[in-house]
Amino acid sequence: MRYYFQHYKAIPKRRDTVDELASLLEIEKATRDVFDKNAEEESDNNTKAMWLGYWKQWQSYCSAWTTRIESISQSDYSLDLLDAHEKITIEEAFCILKGITPDALDEVGFLNWRLSEVPRLLRILREKFDEQIPVGELGIMPTFLNIEQHLRGSKEYKKLVREFGEPTDEQLLSGVFETIDTQEFIEWALKMRWIVPKEPHLLASRKAPWDVDFAQMLHSLLTKHKLIDGEFESKWIWLSSDNSLAYLVEMLHINSLPYKWHSDHPRTTINWKTILHYVDKQSKSPLRNLARSIGKSGVDNQNLINQVVQSLLRDFEKSPSLLKELGE
Repeated sequence: MRYYFQHYKAIPKRRDTVDELASLLEIEKATRDVFDKNAEEESDNNTKAMWLGYWKQWQSYCSAWTTRIESISQSDYSLDLLDAHEKITIEEAFCILKGITPDALDEVGFLNWRLSEVPRLLRILREKFDEQIPVGELGIMPTFLNIEQHLRGSKEYKKLVREFGEPTDEQLLSGVFETIDTQEFIEWALKMRWIVPKEPHLLASRKAPWDVDFAQMLHSLLTKHKLIDGEFESKWIWLSSDNSLAYLVEMLHINSLPYKWHSDHPRTTINWKTILHYVDKQSKSPLRNLARSIGKSGVDNQNLINQVVQSLLRDFEKSPSLLKELGE
């Protein structure tokens, strides 16, 4: 059995995580720049050396997180790891809850990166710092591993710790990091609707018009609202009336969704064929003709379709724009 992300959750979650990490990184860069400035302005050689040491440490940290954020942004949505191992690490499970493929942890920047080791590493840093302070003097140690500490305080990490626990210091020191039974995690993640099981299907033979991330989120949202049936990689069966499918196409058009496709294919008239790459409709009538009945007979599931389009604007495009409706 293969497993997949619940895309209407995973895609916005990953985008939010990347944005959050980028903001946290900017704080660390500002801290690094303060250390650099202090070193330039300091006349005492010992104090200058201290500030330079801090600058070097933060420079390495910022460089590592720049690489990590790039790896996350460019990674796919594979969950093949769940089929490959009997046990997984809490970091791999955490990635899944953040909408990130755990394969990202195999990329440069994440090798030997362990959230579970942060408390032990901070204790070691504190002990080393205390050893360098002369007897009778007080020192202020800059907080380090701040991004990791923020992630450990996230609701997703706390959920995992509550459900599965963390590796002990003894396990970490002996190199035992895979402490979560994969099958137990799968059952829990399915129950929490973080992942879904799917049987493999063949993709449509011709090139898909929309980026896969957008199509996956659209599929998840339509499935969630019971507007379609079928796996992502097969044709989706439209479950509502055909004029409601025409309404969806019109709503996507007037709201310029997806933005990238509309930017690459500027046009004022509606492209009625693009949706048919993904969806099988029941009627043989062209969608253009079905759209003419919208004003006369109304639209089935109009509110649900509006919710889908609004979610795409908010969660996929990160747009503050209000939903545009027909006739505006």
